Amino acid sequence: MLHRTLICFFVFLLLTGSAGYARSEAVASSITVNLPSRTMELFAGNNLVKEYPIAIGKPSTPTPLGNYSIAYKEVNPAWYPPDQKGKIVPSGPENPLGYRWMGIWNNYGIHGTNAPWSIGTVTSNGCIRMYEEDVEELFDKVSYGTPVQITYDRIKIKTNTKGQILLAVYPDVYGYGNITVQDIRNKLNAYHLNSLLADDSLRKIVNEANGSQVVIASQFKIRVNERLINERGLVVQNVQYVPVQPFAEALKQKINWDEKMKTVQCGSSSIPGIISGNMVYVVAENIPTLFGGEMSWKSEEDTLSFGKLVVFINGKQVNIGINRVQGILALSALELAEVMDCKVTWNREDRVLILTNKGLIYRVPVDMIGQDPYIKITSINQYFNAYVYWNEQAKTIELTYPY
Repeated sequence: MLHRTLICFFVFLLLTGSAGYARSEAVASSITVNLPSRTMELFAGNNLVKEYPIAIGKPSTPTPLGNYSIAYKEVNPAWYPPDQKGKIVPSGPENPLGYRWMGIWNNYGIHGTNAPWSIGTVTSNGCIRMYEEDVEELFDKVSYGTPVQITYDRIKIKTNTKGQILLAVYPDVYGYGNITVQDIRNKLNAYHLNSLLADDSLRKIVNEANGSQVVIASQFKIRVNERLINERGLVVQNVQYVPVQPFAEALKQKINWDEKMKTVQCGSSSIPGIISGNMVYVVAENIPTLFGGEMSWKSEEDTLSFGKLVVFINGKQVNIGINRVQGILALSALELAEVMDCKVTWNREDRVLILTNKGLIYRVPVDMIGQDPYIKITSINQYFNAYVYWNEQAKTIELTYPY
């Protein structure tokens, strides 16, 4: 801390503004100072306006933690050296306060510096130093009463403009306590990352604790049948994970989570899943196995696109399994018969499907996909008396029944 003597007309200045200070319109609503990272964040509401590097108090004269506010503002402050009673250092290049002072409590404040090399270090007598251009900018953005919260958070997680999730663990500059891998995991809950990150990788970051921002995951957009879903996918250690529930909702498909087997089921298909946070994730490349359809990656948009044909019967969307057999689209024969209210007998052992439709009995040729019989769309008209129209551009199969 660089001590200053608060002169007797402090209250007068507090109410009227100090000489040389022209009031400007403030834009900040709060300031958060984090000591281990030696950063100051300026907020307007909940939005981060800017982050500034700072210098803080050395361990023998630490910057105090707590909630304060801007109580005093001064342009071109004088400095009163604490070890030289009666001496005054006027504003100028020899003044270690720089050209702006914002008092927050007792003799503690935010100010500029004539030692810019010290920014980012643990070196002051307790005050918060800023680069001169930064403190002058901040001075004009804050008003009297702006809250100032000083924290000691060694773990910082944030998302950058590229969609990358960054983790930094900062040194324990004041020796206030160790952190653990579990401390990091507690903060990762909000990012649905806990189960996707191994302890070893997190422990390495904890042990180094050098403040480096490590990319632990990156986010990507997901487009389902040309529509973006709200949730993002995650890339962790070069593996793409997709939140399966919002994906299924976009397809209007019902899925079930088997807690014992740790699998996601849709119809007769199932794939492995992972619960992370309150979300079930699956590996992106397994999505076509679960839902059918086709995927593509658009690197210029950082987007995973998935297209799945949708079946309509008499204008109403229905959930029917779709796949390809020898390059030809095929529908789940049993599901098709059910939604069209046709009587069928399925002999799984002999793989024979007998269909009764309008009093006529058909032995329907099917192709097996897994354990399920499928009928090619080229055969539907013959056995189900339905007109079939495949709209490749709209990704729809439309059936009109009765034909």
